[in-house]
Amino acid sequence: MSPKQLRCAVVWCKNEHRSLHLLPTSEPLKTQWKRFIFEGNAPLNLPKCVYVCANHFTPDCFVNAGQYSMGFAKKLILRSGSVPAVRDQASSPEDASTSISRTREVGCQTESPKLHCVGTQLSMRTLQSHYRSTGVQTTVSSQTLGMSSFTSAARATSMSSIPIKTPSKRPRTELEEDHISIAGCSSDESDIATQASTPVQNIRKYIVYETCIMELFESCPVCQRRCDVRSQTQGTFLRVDQLCQQCNFSRKWNSQPIMGSTPAGNIHLSCAVYLSGASYITLEKVFAAMRLQVFRYNTFRSHARMYIEPAIVHKWKNWQDGMLNQMSRKEKVILGGDMRANSTGHSAKFASYTMMELQTNTIVHIQLVQSDEVGGSYRMEEEGLKRSLEFLEAQGVTLDCIVTDRHPQIQKFLRGKNVTQFYDVCHIEKGISKQLDKIAQLKGCEKLRKWLPSIKNHIYWTAASSTTGPERVAKLTSILNHVQDKHTHKDTNFPACLHAQGRSRNKSKWLAAGTPLFYKLEKVLSNKRILKDVTKLSPHPQTSSVESFHSVILQFAPKHMVFSFIGMLCRLYLAALHFNENTSRPQASADGQSRFKVTFRKAKKGENWVYEVKTQPTFCYVDDLLDLIFDEVFVVPAPYMEEVLKIHIPPPLSAEYERPEKEDVAV
Repeated sequence: MSPKQLRCAVVWCKNEHRSLHLLPTSEPLKTQWKRFIFEGNAPLNLPKCVYVCANHFTPDCFVNAGQYSMGFAKKLILRSGSVPAVRDQASSPEDASTSISRTREVGCQTESPKLHCVGTQLSMRTLQSHYRSTGVQTTVSSQTLGMSSFTSAARATSMSSIPIKTPSKRPRTELEEDHISIAGCSSDESDIATQASTPVQNIRKYIVYETCIMELFESCPVCQRRCDVRSQTQGTFLRVDQLCQQCNFSRKWNSQPIMGSTPAGNIHLSCAVYLSGASYITLEKVFAAMRLQVFRYNTFRSHARMYIEPAIVHKWKNWQDGMLNQMSRKEKVILGGDMRANSTGHSAKFASYTMMELQTNTIVHIQLVQSDEVGGSYRMEEEGLKRSLEFLEAQGVTLDCIVTDRHPQIQKFLRGKNVTQFYDVCHIEKGISKQLDKIAQLKGCEKLRKWLPSIKNHIYWTAASSTTGPERVAKLTSILNHVQDKHTHKDTNFPACLHAQGRSRNKSKWLAAGTPLFYKLEKVLSNKRILKDVTKLSPHPQTSSVESFHSVILQFAPKHMVFSFIGMLCRLYLAALHFNENTSRPQASADGQSRFKVTFRKAKKGENWVYEVKTQPTFCYVDDLLDLIFDEVFVVPAPYMEEVLKIHIPPPLSAEYERPEKEDVAV
């Protein structure tokens, strides 16, 4: 390049791009420019390399213009004898940076030469028209992903307040909505950097067909000739190797980020299946029906054993330590306990005993017991309660009382421990209601059916309004006088009914003493065991919340599925985390009014059931576990594995029996 040509290039660039960099001297900068441009005298401190803007050269002036525009070269190389023959003073630095910008794909960290629409696999802007911004009602031009900034024309369009005629409205499909949301994403350099720093587990994923992927690698991005393409799969992971035999261009593309030597998508899918309580077997059937690639069951179990289960145990232990620390500061704590077996009857393998703090409806401890540890399924409930009380006592929790069912072994154990025990009202009410329902079906006893709802409500009112055992007995037996239209009683603990005294117009509804119906009713309500248990009816909150938690366990550990000991325990912890997070959900509302729902259950035999409609549950614990797994457990799994190894895991039930060889038992 001659000095005259260089001076012309510098004159074009110095005001727009400051491409010529001069070191500071005592001589003013303006004087340096004049001497260099018009007199041809270069400053003494002129650097060895003088940079001229690439916008002033035609593409044929560069040796590697095609590779640079595709992002496969870092620097432009001028041909010998090239002259800056393009003068475009209207261009801006943004236009220059736009023409040579290069971006990387966030998901696979490879440089993408050409972007396509996810829905149609066409180039961006192929089928797209201008649309209006819903926020400012101005025309916004569609923007291509991967560009560092808007072009000047696009900027002028976006800043214009002149409306552009839009096409007629039509119903939006799901694909169209997704397409607009993708095309409207900002692609500034700051946003691209933010996307690149997004955690792997928070990146959005899509289902992409194999033919659509291979279309991107059929031709070479440099010479546009056909390439040799090879692919490798590992579960949900796809790797494509592209090689051009003409220009020796090569590229390796990964569909997922690689964490160590493991594809991130495989681990994320295993975590999603486990943490949501889903079944891998069911997932495998769904993937097979859609021809989606998935890893084998052994890989899923390996991920669960190495990363997922240690993270669940760590998460639960940390939450439990904080909860127990708060409970230890209270003077007295009211707990509710109940057992859940993994199968009905006395053939259960596992039994989980749940301890709930009834004042806040929070699960504080879960104890898992295997049947061979205690000699049979019948003794698992007592063992679970025993271990739970020992654990809470070691944590410094002061127990006021405990609300349980009427299991005889539990009664005997708590009497020996001098622990105040109350019975859940629901268990006693169900026992009495079943007996009275059978009586109402007998001939001549049909009149009792009209009294069943009142008797059930009376049992709950007895527990809630009484403070002593004799008062509860007096209130319960007062129903025998009430059904005879007698509202004063001989027992001083409850001498008269609390309702207003009045005469009844329909005297046929009252029962008469000495009739078979009244005799059967009196026999049920005056039973010695019933009266003994009524003295211990809980005036505190009942264990119905514990029963609700047992229904949540079914979502994570169904009874028809078999789990290992640590697998069952981790699923119980997941159910507890889910229940505790959503136990205090507010009631949903619509149009400013609280929502209720009325149901007619088969078990209630025509009786309606009204309950509050809650807001949708949240799953923040899943996000916390994913962050823990990807950021900590996967990086250094040893400390988390140590927590799992501290858990006492009994041997399998079949370990006590001799295992024969397959050849010996084969037919």
